[in-house]
Amino acid sequence: MGQITLFTTSEYEPQAFDAVLFRDNLVVCVRADDGLVRLVPVDKVNHVDGTAESILVDAEIPESFYGGAEYGFADTEQFPDLQAHLEDLQGESY
Repeated sequence: MGQITLFTTSEYEPQAFDAVLFRDNLVVCVRADDGLVRLVPVDKVNHVDGTAESILVDAEIPESFYGGAEYGFADTEQFPDLQAHLEDLQGESY
């Protein structure tokens, strides 16, 4: 799928992450390969680039995934637990 790119007000170069999650006034950025987690105040975010396939909302982001989020972007191939959660959601019938 590819990484999600974060542009902030304090950096000239964009930063690449495997997940960028928005919750309240905070953005949680995660790199799966090295376990890096970065917290950025939402008012310091200029722009986030990600593919339409990487967009997640509400229940698609469980609380167990870095504290959950209201919405975000994630390369689910990098996070097997998140991918399993999404498959479980698809299997539910209402």
